[in-house]
Amino acid sequence: MQDQVTEKLVDYPFVRDSIIDPAPDLARLRTDAPIHKVRLFGGGEAWLVTRYQDVRSLLGHPAFGTQYPGSIPTADVDNLAAGFMFLKDPPDHTRLRRSVTRAFTARRIAELRERAQEITDGLIATMLAKGPVVDLQEEFAYPLPISIISELLGIPPEDRGQFRGWADIVLRSVSGAAEDAGTAFMDLQRFVVKLVDGKPDGGDLLSDLARQSDQRDGLTRLEISSMAMGLLMAGYVTTASAISHGLLRLFDNPGVLDRLRAGEIEIEHVVEELLRLQDEEIGIQRIAQSDVDICGVRIKMGETVIASRVGANRDSAEFANPDAMNVKADRSPHLAFGHGIHHCLGSALARMELAVALGTLLTRIPEIRLADPPHQVEWRAEGMDVSIERLPVAW
Repeated sequence: MQDQVTEKLVDYPFVRDSIIDPAPDLARLRTDAPIHKVRLFGGGEAWLVTRYQDVRSLLGHPAFGTQYPGSIPTADVDNLAAGFMFLKDPPDHTRLRRSVTRAFTARRIAELRERAQEITDGLIATMLAKGPVVDLQEEFAYPLPISIISELLGIPPEDRGQFRGWADIVLRSVSGAAEDAGTAFMDLQRFVVKLVDGKPDGGDLLSDLARQSDQRDGLTRLEISSMAMGLLMAGYVTTASAISHGLLRLFDNPGVLDRLRAGEIEIEHVVEELLRLQDEEIGIQRIAQSDVDICGVRIKMGETVIASRVGANRDSAEFANPDAMNVKADRSPHLAFGHGIHHCLGSALARMELAVALGTLLTRIPEIRLADPPHQVEWRAEGMDVSIERLPVAW
């Protein structure tokens, strides 16, 4: 074996004491044991891969898939999550992705950018009316991505608040913190199925997919429902978190913030660095479809491997001074959106939302700052859920 592998299991995700920085265990393992057996939250074991080149290789390797070898993927109205595209392997994944890719073309993103700007301007106007102190999470970071993904899918405005309530409960259930998660998940599934079944001939993504459902390679109504649910969940929570974490990191880097406000650096380059430094340790899980060597270690068929994006994006072999915010146009590409056939389909949409949200916020409210000292920011780390609870800002 080319690398040292320690037999002692460590618990994953790691215990952390900062909302800004990842647990120090990650850097230690990347140096001492870049592939290491971990004990997963909720039970089970997996191999954790932490170096950039190894993570990139793993995510592009055909011997690793999302399903157990020999399993028959299914989805039904009682478990739409089983049909999520990111849980599929080819050929199903190829067909599903091809059907929805047209929603994320450069032209469609440009059209959505205009609407995202309108929504952002409206939210900031409301913040200014309520200020000079507001909770950024409640007034901006949460409602913006919900509104944009709802516009994409064609969800009526009157239903968006209800969706957020269900989604919040389901997401907290990942850490075991929501006792009513089962009921919320079923309510959310029924909502999505009803939404898809009642879709009119509109110009949104769900209407487009519904019109194709009778074609040879069209998606079934059940597949469309699974797709909608997956996009809703992913498009909401990840972007909301990136907005609040991104602004908090900018507050922690006043030099970068000053350069951005002065127009010395572009918001798009700042967004890329914020994405690289994103420290929510939700690794990408893959399952070996056959015995395979990676990092000099033999992974047996059926074993779980987790690719740590946080570990990869802070690898000093790839990024100079990797824990510092260094806005450069020529940085190596980060792996915040994954790699390979499962590379995040909505990456362009997420980048656009972050650029519009943070750029407009800092332009419209140039005096914006944390209302409380950084150490008083309320956050939680429960299982795989690492999130900011409240982010009071002032101006």
